Amino acid sequence: MKLKFIIVLIIINSLLLAAEYQINLSWDEFEGECNGLISGSIGEEHAFLSGGGAAEALDGKLISVGEGMSTDAQQVFKINSDEGYFTFWIKDKFADDDMNSDPTLISMSKPMISVFKDGELIDLIKVPQGSGLACKVFTLDAAEGEVDREIKYYPKSRIIVGSIVDAVTGDPLKEAKISITDYMKQTRQTITDETGIFIFEVEIGQYKLDISKEGYISTYANVRMGADEMPREIVCALSPEIKEFRIVLTWGSRPRDLDAHLSGPNPEGGDFHIWYRNRYSIGGKDFLDRDDMDKYGPETVTIYKSAVGNYRYSVHDYTNRNSKRSKNLSRSNAQVFVYGQNKLLASFEVPHNFRGNCWHVFEINEKHAIIPINKIEYVKDAISIH
Repeated sequence: MKLKFIIVLIIINSLLLAAEYQINLSWDEFEGECNGLISGSIGEEHAFLSGGGAAEALDGKLISVGEGMSTDAQQVFKINSDEGYFTFWIKDKFADDDMNSDPTLISMSKPMISVFKDGELIDLIKVPQGSGLACKVFTLDAAEGEVDREIKYYPKSRIIVGSIVDAVTGDPLKEAKISITDYMKQTRQTITDETGIFIFEVEIGQYKLDISKEGYISTYANVRMGADEMPREIVCALSPEIKEFRIVLTWGSRPRDLDAHLSGPNPEGGDFHIWYRNRYSIGGKDFLDRDDMDKYGPETVTIYKSAVGNYRYSVHDYTNRNSKRSKNLSRSNAQVFVYGQNKLLASFEVPHNFRGNCWHVFEINEKHAIIPINKIEYVKDAISIH
């Protein structure tokens, strides 16, 4: 009886213990000097650590062992948590604005990252050749134990990188005008290049971007450069001028596939529910202008022919459609912009830190008023979204 009791206690304790992750960073010291950086959030708490020194954050759940303090690798990080999201970056120690700005230094040092969960190797990443002073390597979902590789080089660390595209076609827009304003109300301007890209060098703080182009409805975006000083990416879809309601969805690099759902009254009788699997014309027009299946968006819906009644707009996380526990939709940085009468009528940001695969964003009532909903839930089947 006593033995059974001890076994039960062991099982209970093992269930209560948080998972332990360990991230080892190694590199060729004859070719360069790397520095790992991990930023992460648990609930509403956010922190980051550099691998150069020993430190703790998030109530001791995020740890940097300190360079040279472990026999496992040059730099070692530990995460003692079964929840939260963590992003791992690499910088070269001497490649910054004040010293050597050689963009090949990271690549030359041949960095390699090993990720362990409870002592078991779950991923081994050899960073490929590339050019840039900062490199994003992966994101870890501690609850699921999933390592999402996203190896991407950036020209510098403290930058905002933006891509401006046409909301209907998805084509890049060159010579769009971008104005950035900081908290001191100081403003700078630039224009997008041939590929629709712009870059601003920034310091830590909050910034507002005002975006415009002739023939398109002007819009804006808010971006914050965090204390981790890692690059921030945005995608902005400009809508061609239009009097009807046009709804534009954009998001970040993860999840790969978000789907717009619009339901409402069909002017030809009955109701409709439009999404990527149910595309049909109303009054000779396909309301779903663009379906995007490979991250960022835009996914665009236009109500070309309205009818009397209520419309409802939602966003479904198709990538994580079978996961009740997923917070990836909530972490997607998804934004919805509603245009009409040749102006921006409303904008919405996905609520943070909620589990679910469906974001009910807003309704449009019979008086054409936009009513916010802004709730996330789990739906078993996308066809049930109304």
